[in-house]
Amino acid sequence: MMYSKNVSVILTTYNGAAFIEKQIRSILDQNTHPDEIIICDDKSTDETVPLLSVFINNGPIKLFINDKRLGVVENFKKAAKLAQRDNWLVFADQDDIWAPQKLTRLIDEMALIDDGSTPALIYSDLSIIDKNDAVISESFWAGQKIRPEKIKLATLLYGNVVTGCTMIINYPMAEEFFQMDDPNFLHDEWLALVAYSFGKAKFLRDRLVFYRKHESNVTFPEDYKVPGFKDSIKEDVDHLSGKKRFLPHEFNLAKAFLLKYRSRLSHKQTDIIEHFLKQENKNYLLQRIRRRITFK
Repeated sequence: MMYSKNVSVILTTYNGAAFIEKQIRSILDQNTHPDEIIICDDKSTDETVPLLSVFINNGPIKLFINDKRLGVVENFKKAAKLAQRDNWLVFADQDDIWAPQKLTRLIDEMALIDDGSTPALIYSDLSIIDKNDAVISESFWAGQKIRPEKIKLATLLYGNVVTGCTMIINYPMAEEFFQMDDPNFLHDEWLALVAYSFGKAKFLRDRLVFYRKHESNVTFPEDYKVPGFKDSIKEDVDHLSGKKRFLPHEFNLAKAFLLKYRSRLSHKQTDIIEHFLKQENKNYLLQRIRRRITFK
């Protein structure tokens, strides 16, 4: 059965004055307009709030200013909870620019997979721009050698590829977000595991977000670059010598996810996660071989 819901954009801000106006305008200029735009500011100390205040009477914008700093994930959670119940939720970062067709594409696709009860998530590719809006990379997936058709629970355990600023989720998935209570993990990596285990996931090859790469980015700061050959050799040496652990964050995420959701996972899904966790203390070369086999 196909459902069609109203849509809430949830946008969080913190000292985002440099780029927030362009992002807001790109959301307001969508081919399909959102029913509401929930903005939660995390006690900015720059001109973010005054700039946002100009837009309050412009369409569906609702601005909330936190009494204390919440941090990225809890601020997004607050914004999601303030959205109208049962709405589809679309995540937005403060410094990106949306392609005009973003909401239309996400809404059309979510209408095809949302059954009203199963947690569902749709995500897309994105382009990367610099602080002057110049395109650095046409396709994030191509640059990172991400093949979305190969993504499954077993591969996601080795590292998340579902970018939060490209996502739309249904309300059952939002309820999983509300129950997320570990501050060590990001919402996109957690919800991706939900979607690829007992939920539904779909990817779009469209590049629906111009993701801004600059010095204040949480995910990809301005000086971030894809590791080269020399970087990879150094990483291997550090892992082989025991100087660095292999995928410590990913192993901790898998443990927390299994602890919370074991009763909702199938036997096969539980086995996949447990098999991954058995690799934690193995020899580094064996860990690399197992990862390569998993991605085939």
